[in-house]
Amino acid sequence: MVPIDVRQLECFIAVAEERHFGRAAARLHMTQPPLTRRITRLERDIGAQLFVRTRAGVDLTGAGSVLLERAHRIVELSRNAVERTRLAGAGQAGTLAVGYMGSTAFDLVPRLLRQFLEGRPYIRLEIEQARKDVQADAIRDGRMHLGFNRQYRPEPGLAVRDIAAEPLYAAVPDDHPLRGKAQVRLSDICTEPLVLFPSAPRPSFADEVTQMLMETGGMPRIEAEAGDVLTALTYVAAARLCAVVPRSVANVALPGVAFLPIADAPPESFSCIYRAGPVPALVREFLDFVDQADGPQPG
Repeated sequence: MVPIDVRQLECFIAVAEERHFGRAAARLHMTQPPLTRRITRLERDIGAQLFVRTRAGVDLTGAGSVLLERAHRIVELSRNAVERTRLAGAGQAGTLAVGYMGSTAFDLVPRLLRQFLEGRPYIRLEIEQARKDVQADAIRDGRMHLGFNRQYRPEPGLAVRDIAAEPLYAAVPDDHPLRGKAQVRLSDICTEPLVLFPSAPRPSFADEVTQMLMETGGMPRIEAEAGDVLTALTYVAAARLCAVVPRSVANVALPGVAFLPIADAPPESFSCIYRAGPVPALVREFLDFVDQADGPQPG
């Protein structure tokens, strides 16, 4: 069967709806003879008569009625395909595959992605929980576009973009003596039994917390290490340990745990990684959004 182009179908729809070649030609901003030739060629390509002449103009045949039911959908699909392709080229459509890990899931990542998706209805998200090393491999292989976490090390083939910074808090048992303070200092935490996270890969947030506490002049009392922040909070609730956490962790309503701001702790950065070199349009759109938004905005 000879392929039918979209313009032929647009001409057919105009004639079918106007029931008159002259009015259809005017609607299509063309003269009648080329319109007639297009319809004649369409009938020849399909192998069926689509119109019958009447005194008033033309009527659809049975074959023409069948084609009209489908022609609108075909033309609309074609227009949508062109528009989606244009949007994809501008970074406004497509699938954005992202990885995240740890406490970023409690506030920063969902809020940032929600803000990015507003006004971009043709972008679809794929979200995966993945460690930093897994994110790095997936981004290099093209299976993931962006990774979100903290403490990224420079690696070949990857670029790091700092997005935001948030204060640090102390997670303590809800009946702990420090609970009565409006805020605490690093020296207060250093003398308490501690749980650090994550236990791997290193260097990590755990190493940064250890360094901060040692700079107070004391020796941190590290009693346990946890693979993730939720396990660390379980240690706080069950084993009466303390932990240093980013503020977003305070969104986790875990019974037996209270959160206190640490007055003298530097803010903790939140970053994303992506493939270095030529950046896909969708990733570039996200990075431009981050530049304009200056990090996740309060919800």
